[in-house]
Amino acid sequence: MVNVVMLDIDGTLMDSNYLHTEAFIRAFEALGLPRPPHAAIHRQIGKGATKFLPDFVGGNEVAVKQVEEKHSQLYKSIQHRGYPLPGARELLHSLAERGLQVWLASSAKPDELEFYRHALDVRDKLAGIVTSGDVEEAKPEPDVFVEVLKQAGCAPGDAIVVGDTVWDVEAARKTGLRTVAVLTGGAFSQAELEHAGAVAVYQDCDELLRSGFPAGL
Repeated sequence: MVNVVMLDIDGTLMDSNYLHTEAFIRAFEALGLPRPPHAAIHRQIGKGATKFLPDFVGGNEVAVKQVEEKHSQLYKSIQHRGYPLPGARELLHSLAERGLQVWLASSAKPDELEFYRHALDVRDKLAGIVTSGDVEEAKPEPDVFVEVLKQAGCAPGDAIVVGDTVWDVEAARKTGLRTVAVLTGGAFSQAELEHAGAVAVYQDCDELLRSGFPAGL
């Protein structure tokens, strides 16, 4: 029986993956570095930045830090353009009203959270939040999910993850967690998410809510 639901934020609850992609591309440009294709960066969103940036800067650790910092600055200036995806608010509220522990488990930076909390209107609906700032390693390492399980006092079999990327699925699988995926992140197909191990794939949080989730999983 599922007692704890862990939800990713970017691309799952908030339409922000494309904003992160644009902020990274602008960061490369501002630093005079060769710009990767938008599609290449888009497929990395959901990972911690230090997990994928080395591949785009030849492993240059200084450049990784510079791009990460510049991305954070630029993202703050466009974050307000992000908005809740279909059914996101309703899903969060419904889960909480049914007595489930609702956790946000994300590679997002801690300083991005206030905007997300306000936009999603979560108020007292959350049991807690764990981000990359709370753990040693970001996704696709399992640290954020391990920390939620620890804080929630929950076994992997009594929890489930909702995410939008193969990185969510990979991190959850390493923890023994099942993942339900949504397609709103835009980077991965249903086939790719299922191949990574997602137990079910939905168009968005609205379809997920209408399915009666998490009943039947």
